[in-house]
Amino acid sequence: MAELIRLRKIMLLLMAVILLLPGCDDRMDLENISLVLMMGIDLDKDDNLVFYSSSPVFNKEAKEKNEQSKVRAITGRESRNKLDARVSALISNGKIQSILLGKRLLEHEEWFKLLDVYFRDSKANSFVRILAIDGPVEDIMFFKPVDKRRLPLHVAKLIDTSNSRNLAADTTLFTLHRQMYEKGITPYIPQLRKNEEIIATGTALLNKKGKYLTSLNLKENELLTLLQDKVQGSLSYTIQLPKESKEDLFSAGAVTFYVLHFKRKVHVTYSQDQFHFDVELDLPLRLTEKLFALDVESEGKKLEEMINKELDKQMKELIAKFQKYQIDPIGLGLFARAYQYDAWKKVDDRWGEAFSKAEVNVHVKTKIQDMGEIK
Repeated sequence: MAELIRLRKIMLLLMAVILLLPGCDDRMDLENISLVLMMGIDLDKDDNLVFYSSSPVFNKEAKEKNEQSKVRAITGRESRNKLDARVSALISNGKIQSILLGKRLLEHEEWFKLLDVYFRDSKANSFVRILAIDGPVEDIMFFKPVDKRRLPLHVAKLIDTSNSRNLAADTTLFTLHRQMYEKGITPYIPQLRKNEEIIATGTALLNKKGKYLTSLNLKENELLTLLQDKVQGSLSYTIQLPKESKEDLFSAGAVTFYVLHFKRKVHVTYSQDQFHFDVELDLPLRLTEKLFALDVESEGKKLEEMINKELDKQMKELIAKFQKYQIDPIGLGLFARAYQYDAWKKVDDRWGEAFSKAEVNVHVKTKIQDMGEIK
């Protein structure tokens, strides 16, 4: 009898706990939700803000499997209200994969405040990708490729692949916030363009107010990842050695190699009102292609010297490009603050200008560790 009473007490306690648990009153079927996977922000020809959304359609009766919407609004939150009035389901922003920013928008300063709504929303994904579009956002948002997966997923995967090959940056909402407010680095975001298809073209470089200044092509972005020490996996790079004579139509003095696990060292000094940076890159190489006559086994040192010289030249041109636009996507300002704090503190609010006057030397030292199966 006592055991039965004890069992009843346990059952009553369990029932009380179950009654206190939240139920399924707020359950929402997929058919009644518009899961926004991609957002876009741009300016039209009259400089009116335009917001775009792209969502998958789960209704079996729908012929189109993706739904795109376009509204004019003055804030991101107002755009959501207007988008709600155009779609047949409740909008949810918690699954956004990418936010596309048009070039017309990026050519103006202070656009970054338009992302404020995403930073304040607890349900927003802080790792959503931020993408620059070389052209109108609308060209991509309403693009319907027949041989690709759903467009928002295709765009997200395209950026992931480009970044894994070191061809474009990988900037999220979280990292962009850091880049905008960290004084020792200037912002950069991956860039797309639509021709017959959507392609990754490299990386867009911005100033501290977010204004678009210039872009890096795919090869320049590979050099940037080396300078940043942010290489993903193995970096494959092709250079043309100008001193190699063109033996035939297909030679062109080209050599391709993988950069293996490498070392970067940065030395910073300050003298005569100028920062001096020496960046040393020790690059172990694995040859994957050589389109000219040279015996690597016996003349490996000669080939290393030629590669060093060409890489030094390309690095010098890239640094000159950064200094021309007074930007520092490498983040050398972080080293200036760490090792020359007193001098840094005098220029931290105008680091781009100070960096443009700095002396930056990049020293590349390669070592061929693998010549491939055929020597």
